[in-house]
Amino acid sequence: MKKLLTLVIVVSLTAASYAQEFKVGLGGGIYSTWLINTNASDQGDDLDFAATFGGQVGLDMMYYFQDNIGLSFGLLFSGHNQKYQGADQSGNDIYEAKVKIRYLDVPVLLRFGGGSKGAYFEFGPQFGFLMSAKDEFTGKGSLAGVTVSDANTKESLKSSNVSGILGFGVDIEASENVIITTGLRLGYGFTDVTAEYSEAALAAAIAAAPNSISFATAAAHNKQTDTGDTFGYAKTSRAFGGLHIAVLFSLDSKK
Repeated sequence: MKKLLTLVIVVSLTAASYAQEFKVGLGGGIYSTWLINTNASDQGDDLDFAATFGGQVGLDMMYYFQDNIGLSFGLLFSGHNQKYQGADQSGNDIYEAKVKIRYLDVPVLLRFGGGSKGAYFEFGPQFGFLMSAKDEFTGKGSLAGVTVSDANTKESLKSSNVSGILGFGVDIEASENVIITTGLRLGYGFTDVTAEYSEAALAAAIAAAPNSISFATAAAHNKQTDTGDTFGYAKTSRAFGGLHIAVLFSLDSKK
């Protein structure tokens, strides 16, 4: 992580020194966030995904090495959340849960169009670095009174992940040296966000310290049994999409 962050900073400073079209400012957005796992999708009423949202804010940068071709990159603090709800066949064991994961995301995107003004399209990788992970659980019905609040579950997740990003939108020239970029970004994870485990290891960990095991790992998006109740680990991928806005200040040497 330190090496990648150092590389981003060095590239940013170098671009600012030599680029004819370099812009830097604040950016962020509101996203619909999901943790996709095929086993979880097979659970039926036992486990349902609920619509969940997360925010993102941080440093945005652009570097154009040609008039209509450049790079968009940044250091963004992101909240990637997932809500769940479910009930057993009797309808007595009812629950609601939420996984709250915080990442430092580093997108490095190739950009076409835009720059000072006009439509743009961008794509490329985003590198996510885990900062924290907490779970909430609220039982209802026969589970009434069973609650977990902000349980630290960072150890059940991997320290980093990689996603692919597609984005498009419009750059608006607010003044000679300020642009506002607004558009949509869609992302899907290539790598697993959870730490892989065996059935025996999971059972032992839950027995030893049930509140330290991520609900995401043990019972929700990573409920690792198929429809035949056969254990089989499946990876979990980040998925997200929403509005991204940035206010950028131009360091264009031509001006």
